[in-house]
Amino acid sequence: MKRRTLLQWSALAAAGPALAQGGPLTRAIPSSGEQLPRVGLGTWITFNVGQDPPARAQCAQVVRAFLEAGGRLVDSSPMYGSSQGVVGDALRGLGAQQKVFSADKVWTSADGASQARNSRKLWQVPRFDLLQVHNLLAWEKQLPLLQAMKERGQRATWASPPPRAGATASSSS
Repeated sequence: MKRRTLLQWSALAAAGPALAQGGPLTRAIPSSGEQLPRVGLGTWITFNVGQDPPARAQCAQVVRAFLEAGGRLVDSSPMYGSSQGVVGDALRGLGAQQKVFSADKVWTSADGASQARNSRKLWQVPRFDLLQVHNLLAWEKQLPLLQAMKERGQRATWASPPPRAGATASSSS
């Protein structure tokens, strides 16, 4: 058996449960019960294409295919170069800003609020559904910001770092 044939059969076997239920396998968000597909679309490297129109158009086609296949969760970060703007343009072009579960990150030891605002503008979404502290950079400073943003309705949920020995960390709610 050729390697390609084995990989094709493996992919088909893995997709079997999703095909049987008529769409992607989902999992509930613990804090809300909202069902999300278990596989999301990450934008690191692949969507960092700068201002290259053909490459940006290809990324938009990836987003289109992802949404047509039932995908919803799209993840990016300021750390990913031009990815946030590429995602935002693709979503706007598809009229899909409200169709995705937008997940982004704060990646700064400085002003996380302005970074999150800039990221939201690049994404062209009214708010993020999930905002995380990327690589736990300055997480002690950023978690209170994320909680305050949630209380003001500027994001839906947040991911906290795992508790360290002798310390407690808030969880999303």
